[in-house]
Amino acid sequence: MTGILSPQDIKILLKSHYTGHLACVDEAGPYVVPFTYYYDEESHSLVSYTAEGRKVDALRQDPRVAVNISDIKALNRWQSVVIEGEFEELSGMEAVAAIKLLITRLKAQINEAGNEKVEEIADMSPAKEAANKVVYRIAIKEVNGRFEKPASEKVMIA
Repeated sequence: MTGILSPQDIKILLKSHYTGHLACVDEAGPYVVPFTYYYDEESHSLVSYTAEGRKVDALRQDPRVAVNISDIKALNRWQSVVIEGEFEELSGMEAVAAIKLLITRLKAQINEAGNEKVEEIADMSPAKEAANKVVYRIAIKEVNGRFEKPASEKVMIA
């Protein structure tokens, strides 16, 4: 059985994951890369960081993006969210605050998932928090979600 995720289910998926795929375009064509994020419910955006490179150049030229966040358990048991949004580079204290929150949320999510305990995220140590990084947010303009699960599973209505 396939269906459409409710707005609440979309929020749950965005909050419970921290990796996805970001698509942008430059003069060479479409470009898709994995990225790490946190969902900021207050600003309805995804916040992330990266180093300078092709992705940042493309985003600065054309801030329109598409993002996919998926949770795939099996061929017939998955959830997927597709976002259309806009890149916004953060700077100054806003960038510092965003990357501190990113560090805090990522460590908590990784540790709660039962993975090896994380004390520090290597390229985001306190000495490097905003240095040499492009901190940005993807303002969510449109979001849609779909799911598939075996027909034998009960449908939960949010």
